[in-house]
Amino acid sequence: MTRPALLLGLDAGGSGTKWALTRDGQVVAGGVTPPFTAALLDTPAGTQALAALAAALPGRPAGVHAGVAGLSAGSARAAAVGHALAELLALDGSRVRVEGDLDLAYRAHLGAGEGILLYAGTGAVAYHVAQGGAVTRAGGYGYRIGDDGGGFSMGRAALRLLTDALDRGEVPAGPLAEEVGQLTGGLDWDSLRAFVYGTPGAAAVAQLAPAVGRAAEAGDPQAAALLTTAAGDLATLARRVQARVGPLPVTATGGAFRVSALLRSALTRELPGANVQQREHAEAAARFASAQAGGH
Repeated sequence: MTRPALLLGLDAGGSGTKWALTRDGQVVAGGVTPPFTAALLDTPAGTQALAALAAALPGRPAGVHAGVAGLSAGSARAAAVGHALAELLALDGSRVRVEGDLDLAYRAHLGAGEGILLYAGTGAVAYHVAQGGAVTRAGGYGYRIGDDGGGFSMGRAALRLLTDALDRGEVPAGPLAEEVGQLTGGLDWDSLRAFVYGTPGAAAVAQLAPAVGRAAEAGDPQAAALLTTAAGDLATLARRVQARVGPLPVTATGGAFRVSALLRSALTRELPGANVQQREHAEAAARFASAQAGGH
């Protein structure tokens, strides 16, 4: 009797690449490897991320479904990422499907036309997919020009508070300073600069978002205010999409909502009725890979 094939699901973004291997619908392995996005393809960081992914897998999959930040299904960039994954895993290109991480997340939580997905990870976006496939979105323009409310913006805001203190000739103190300092290795400018700029992209700064959450839960009023601001920014994105598609229900998800229950409660105050839920999108991708494999 032929053993069911291994199938791989990927949820790849700016903070990490989550992967899940399934066999016969059951997750048999999973993990997180370095960040990978469409923009990192053909860069040293992207090459290293793909190599780390291949090294982490305990077996070679027979099919892959990947949600990757920074691309749209059917685009030339999606085809290039699909080719890279097929080559990496020694698979025929027909066994690899690639779509945007937002499309993967939407399908993991909602059916077409059912509602608005408010996704807050490293970045932030409100996303709606209509029955016919048309996409309406607000935000999600990347850390250089937007993404307010996501993990990067929370980390950046925390760093601004600390550097404001340095500008005043003060030594940063309190729960927020302590939490950030444990991650950055120090609160002097040399330490902060090395942490922030030593790694390309948004990943390093986004790693500070959980520190903001822990500080807020420890009673730091500045950290609590950062979470309130993030919740307001996220609610604004959802309302912008509602203004265009109608008052559809909002499902909120993503790693930023894991930093603290205070952020989740702040969002529901700002956006009554929002349903915050977490699902493993890499596992959802593996299920989609399984459905595709059944069609071969």
